[in-house]
Amino acid sequence: MSPLEICLIISVCLLFLFVLILSILLINNKIKVKKLTESINNYLEKGELTKFSTKDDSFSPLQNAVCDLENAIEVQKRNTELETKKNSDFIADISHQLKTPIAGLRLYIEMDNAQKPTEHTEKELQLVEKTEELVAKLLHLEKIKSDAYTMNFQLYSVEEIVNSIMLDMKHIFPEKQFTVIGKSKMRCDKEWLTEAWGNVIKNACEHTDEKGEIKITIEENERSTIVTVSDNGGGVDKDDIGKLFKRFHRTKNAKPQSAGIGLAITKAIVEKHHGTISAVNTATGLDIIMCFPHIDGYQAI
Repeated sequence: MSPLEICLIISVCLLFLFVLILSILLINNKIKVKKLTESINNYLEKGELTKFSTKDDSFSPLQNAVCDLENAIEVQKRNTELETKKNSDFIADISHQLKTPIAGLRLYIEMDNAQKPTEHTEKELQLVEKTEELVAKLLHLEKIKSDAYTMNFQLYSVEEIVNSIMLDMKHIFPEKQFTVIGKSKMRCDKEWLTEAWGNVIKNACEHTDEKGEIKITIEENERSTIVTVSDNGGGVDKDDIGKLFKRFHRTKNAKPQSAGIGLAITKAIVEKHHGTISAVNTATGLDIIMCFPHIDGYQAI
């Protein structure tokens, strides 16, 4: 065998060995990438942290960077939860402190009203009732935000929940025109979403004329369910759009009895369902859009 042939054979063997080693490395990295992806998904869905790697290879820095990021997120979540709890406890303390004097005030006004009813005592009773309702709603909101309530996630038909709300609304607003379009199924807490969607639909009813039109559109895709509540009430001032879901915010055309808490409660409930809520003015009125991703939903974020 000539030297040239020997060199050629050696070259082919080396090339084969190089391709083999490269293939092994690629397969090994692919396996590592798959495992890291699974670890990230486990963290997002179940809260399981990625393990720190002590290996001395090129892939370990990426795995450890993911680990550091998850730990940083956990620290931030704990800090946020702590601040939320402090705020919730503060609101709860104030609410409980207010209940006693408000109850006493109501008692004295009722006694005065029983002995000598006047236009003023009737108005005073209305104001006391409004204050009691406001305190209760505020406490309710803060409890939702601080996870004081346990949510029970199960698979439900969205249109069935919406239709049950419609039946109640038709009794309160018999002249309104209600329309429900579309269908979907999603994991949710039925009771809480009934309250959230009820707040939005009631708000739409209160901001339309006597024979106003309210349409609920349900859309489903592979990743999410979108529920849109539309009305023909003319919309809101553009300055109000970004403030609609803040507590105590009242639009310029809000009803006198409005406390500015209902949509804030809705936002808190939607977020506990991993969802988002937004508002846009249309040619005829206002659209409230709520998007719920299709995930297991046993962990609130």
